[in-house]
Amino acid sequence: MQAAIGLARRIAQNAPLALAAAKKVLRSSQGLDDPAAFARQDDLIAGLTSSQDAREGAMAFAEKRPPVWQGR
Repeated sequence: MQAAIGLARRIAQNAPLALAAAKKVLRSSQGLDDPAAFARQDDLIAGLTSSQDAREGAMAFAEKRPPVWQGR
């Protein structure tokens, strides 16, 4: 149980938009073949690269600091 809680805490520290998109991809691509699943994934994550959180993640990485996610 402690390992699961630790993993959940690590996951929760990630960008909320990316986590939500990953969950949508997992739910919506079940049962699809690979090409269809990748196409569905592309549709769901298309807007993430232009989000404020994506810019924050890149800046935090470049500045060697933890990111401050806003969910935008």
